[in-house]
Amino acid sequence: MRDELGGNPLEVLRRWVDEAGAAGVPAPGAMTFATADVDGVPHARTVLVTEIDDVSLRFHSSLPTMKTRDLAVNPQASAVFHWPALGRQVILQGLAAELDPAVARAAYPTRPRQLRLVAWAYDVLAPTLTAPDYAVEPGAVEREFEAAAASDRDAAMPDSWTTIRLAPARMDFWQAGTETTPPGKTRFVAEGPTWRAFPVLP
Repeated sequence: MRDELGGNPLEVLRRWVDEAGAAGVPAPGAMTFATADVDGVPHARTVLVTEIDDVSLRFHSSLPTMKTRDLAVNPQASAVFHWPALGRQVILQGLAAELDPAVARAAYPTRPRQLRLVAWAYDVLAPTLTAPDYAVEPGAVEREFEAAAASDRDAAMPDSWTTIRLAPARMDFWQAGTETTPPGKTRFVAEGPTWRAFPVLP
């Protein structure tokens, strides 16, 4: 049955993520996050959303990475959640930016140790990388990951770890059809503190 949508779309998104998790979808909070550099060249990657509130969603990253370099010159971003098993997809467009380091420090202890160790490996390696490729030597990430694990550095947050906030201004909720019904898409557009919802072509 198609979900009839209305109200705050971020509340709907939060519910859809929860329903995907309850249905056994792996990593229901995984989101493709797309940015563009100053020349308009797009870059996309998958991130793990850790919080969705009434106005935005958050995930974590290291500095500098392609996404943070892009956002420094172009805060416009787009993102996609896709749960094929449920026939659902959500597309977001809006502004993204880093939050105050205090936000990242509060979130850091809640992350799995593997991700904290990766953050420390990136902290060591990122300053050594140069444009345009930002190449790292083979085995370097593994070496620094193991060094961080051996030293218990992950007890504290590296300065290069950050929290990114995406505040959408438009959200599209796509729902699959059946053999006898078409797919449907509902678009939400922010109008000040409220949202306007209306159907659009899938």
